[in-house]
Amino acid sequence: MRTGKYRLWGTLLLAGALCLTGCGSTEPNADVMAADVQQTALPEDFSDSGSGGNSGIAPQESGQSSVLPPLSTEAQTIDYKGNVHVDWLTASSDAIYLLSKNQDGGSGILKMKPGEVDGEALQVTAPDGMTFSVMTTDEQGNLYVVAEDKDIEEAMRDDEVVCPTEHCEVWRVSPSGEVTAKLDISEYVKQEVFSPRMIAVAGNGDIYLSTQNDGTVVLAFDGEGNFLNKISYDYKVYTLRTAMGRGRDGKVYAVLWDYKDSTSVIVQLDGGRISGDTTSFILNGDGGCYEFVCPGRDCDLVIFGGDGVLGYDLGSADNKWKVPAGGLPFSTEGFYPMAALADGRVLFLDSNKLHYVPAAQQ
Repeated sequence: MRTGKYRLWGTLLLAGALCLTGCGSTEPNADVMAADVQQTALPEDFSDSGSGGNSGIAPQESGQSSVLPPLSTEAQTIDYKGNVHVDWLTASSDAIYLLSKNQDGGSGILKMKPGEVDGEALQVTAPDGMTFSVMTTDEQGNLYVVAEDKDIEEAMRDDEVVCPTEHCEVWRVSPSGEVTAKLDISEYVKQEVFSPRMIAVAGNGDIYLSTQNDGTVVLAFDGEGNFLNKISYDYKVYTLRTAMGRGRDGKVYAVLWDYKDSTSVIVQLDGGRISGDTTSFILNGDGGCYEFVCPGRDCDLVIFGGDGVLGYDLGSADNKWKVPAGGLPFSTEGFYPMAALADGRVLFLDSNKLHYVPAAQQ
C-alpha cells in the first residue's frame, strides 16, 4: 500500500498528544541519548544573544535589517489568490514563503510580502519522484526546505508500521532564490520510523529534524549536513510534541510533555545534546498540545497549540501574553502552519486563507 505523505501526516498531527514508542537507531555511530530533563525554572537572566550549539560552522553575514518594522495591531484574513494549492508556510523578517503543490503532485515554493494575495514562484522545484515537505528560515533569511520521496511505502519493522523515506535532502535557498546547498541526509533519515515532521535551524547553522510522529526523536546536523547526534527521550516520561523551532536568542527549543505532572517543559537542543540546566516550565496542568515554536518580537518564544498562541520568556513562571483559541479566526482542532512576523503579528495558513493575528505587545 502506498500512502501520500500528507494524508498520513495530517492523521498523525490530529492525534496530537498520542505517544508511540521511540525507535532505536540502527546507525552504529549514532549517539542515542535518553534526556534527563531537570524540571526547574531558569534564572531570569538566562536568555542571551548566543547561538545554539557549536558545530564549527560560522554563520553567514545577515542580509536582513536589524531594524524592526512598526508594531502592527491590524488583524487580517486574506484569501490566497494563487492557482496552486499551498500547504505549508514559513517567514523571514521581510518575506513569506509558501509550499505549493500542483495537480500532478509536483511541488514548488512561492515568495510573497506580508499582505499580498499571491506569490512569486521561485525557480526551485522538487525533482521527479520527490516532493517538498517542511521548511523554515534561518537568521540570515535563507530558506531551508526538506525534499523527500513523493510516495512513501508503508512497511512493517519489528511488528510496527513504519513510513520511512528512502531519499531525503535539505536544500538551502538564498533570499534571492538561488539554491546554495543540497544536503543529502538519506543515510540517517531512512533509519527512522517516519520521515521529517519539523525542521529548525539554530543561529550557528545547525539543523534539527524531528522524525517521529510524536517527535520523540530529533536528528541534528551541522550547516554542511554532517551528522551530529540523535536525541531521543524516554517515552514513558516525556513526549516531544511536534513543536520545535528557533528562539529569539538563536538557539533551538522543543516542547516536552511530562505525563506524570501534566506539565509542558521547554528544552534547549544544543548541537544534538540536551542541556539539562536549560529547561523551563510553560504552564502546570495546562493540558495543551503544541505544534509550532517561533522567535518572538517582544518575547523569547511564540508557541502555538490547541490552547491558542503564547508569548513566553525563558525562565518566566507564566506567559508574557496569550491569544486564546477563542480569539483566533479558526478552530485550533485542525493543523495550521504558523510563522511569527517581524511586525509582531502571527501568520497562519488555513487552506487558502492567510490569517494575520496581532500578538506582540511592544
